[in-house]
Amino acid sequence: MNGPASPGNAGPPPESSGDASQPSVGRVESTKLMIDKAMGGDRHDRQLTTALLAVMVALLIFIPLGSIALVLIGLGPYPDGWAGAERIEVTTAADGRPGSLREAIEQAAAGGSDTVIELKPNTTYRLTTGCTRRGVQPDDDAGGGVLELGEAGGLYLKGNGATVRQECAGQRVLHATGDDRLHLSEVTLSGGQAKSSLGHGSGGALLSEGGGTVTIEDSMLTSNQAEDSGGAVALTGPGSTLKLERSVISGNTAGASGGGVWVIGNLDAINATITDNLAGTNGGAVATAISLTFSTVVDNSTATARGARQLGAGELTSFASYVAGGSGAPSSCSVERATSDGYNVGDDSSCGIGPGLGDVANGPRNAVGLLDYYGRPIPARAPVPGSVLVDRVPSRACLARTTVDGQRRSRRAAAAGAGCDVGAVELTNGLDVPLTAVAGPVATPVPAEARYTG
Repeated sequence: MNGPASPGNAGPPPESSGDASQPSVGRVESTKLMIDKAMGGDRHDRQLTTALLAVMVALLIFIPLGSIALVLIGLGPYPDGWAGAERIEVTTAADGRPGSLREAIEQAAAGGSDTVIELKPNTTYRLTTGCTRRGVQPDDDAGGGVLELGEAGGLYLKGNGATVRQECAGQRVLHATGDDRLHLSEVTLSGGQAKSSLGHGSGGALLSEGGGTVTIEDSMLTSNQAEDSGGAVALTGPGSTLKLERSVISGNTAGASGGGVWVIGNLDAINATITDNLAGTNGGAVATAISLTFSTVVDNSTATARGARQLGAGELTSFASYVAGGSGAPSSCSVERATSDGYNVGDDSSCGIGPGLGDVANGPRNAVGLLDYYGRPIPARAPVPGSVLVDRVPSRACLARTTVDGQRRSRRAAAAGAGCDVGAVELTNGLDVPLTAVAGPVATPVPAEARYTG
């Protein structure tokens, strides 16, 4: 730590010699003589000692204390599974400048090894390189706007509540082509556009063309567009997997399938909210094989009467999830194989809801409130008090499915005594859940908070 030494730990002051540079040299010489005597004064040993002391003096003179502290303290603990990765701290929100997110991404791409990039808390990073204002396109897909990860090693982007907003028309936010893992945490991606004329037309916020695993946790992808599929996210590599945990996909559009997500592979959604997305043909929310656990998929739509309003999937497995609402296609789901593991609620039987223990098919469309923050960093659609979603999952089934964080079970498990709720949010006592829009960008502060349950 920087700052003056504590008086209780301070030693006696050095003797003054009239030259501020002399006391430290004098102490070094005294130490050298003592070591020489202890070592018997051998010439070779004295030369070695002198060299070592010279290095020590150089370090003390030229290395600032703050730099030593940075080496010792670093940026905090590594994320689980990322120990030993290179770490880069983004120091400016100005796009393309030294210390920027773009420079960090380029450095990670060039390094070819696992990298952890950490953003400044609650900062907005506007991607403006290659364009002067919204509506002016860069010359080509790689020349500006998009953050190109390429085929680098794994990347962990720790957002700390930051937003990465695309300002260049026709450009997505992030593009990866390798098979290495990609992990987005505590970040919002918005404003991305994927256009066929400038490259791949899928994945408005994120396009991954490799076959690896992409994890999105405690994050939000909103207001992105794709001419083709995957308004927010598209994973096009064979065998790819998207893990969506405690995150929100909202307000995205796709010209074809998957208004929110389109994956050639699998989507594993846990405590996720997918809402208010629009697809041109099929899967207003998602078009892929999908597993839902404690998730809320509501009010997604299609522009035509074909396909499915919510989920278009070859295979769907669900537990304690709510799928309902929207417009366009007549059915919520269009799936080849559907398996209910119980306690799901839907507005029709097309998602395979009904046969499972505790299922409710043909249930209400309005069992959750508006998407809002409720005092939380990530918005939610909380269940309406007294609705069929509340306390529907028995304690034993709830505890068997909730995740464990060290020795502490999830927040949902803490409420499992009376049973836990269907969907992404556990309702707390006293929570005001608005059912209609209110003035202003967010709801009026509430006396309690919604709790994510992973």
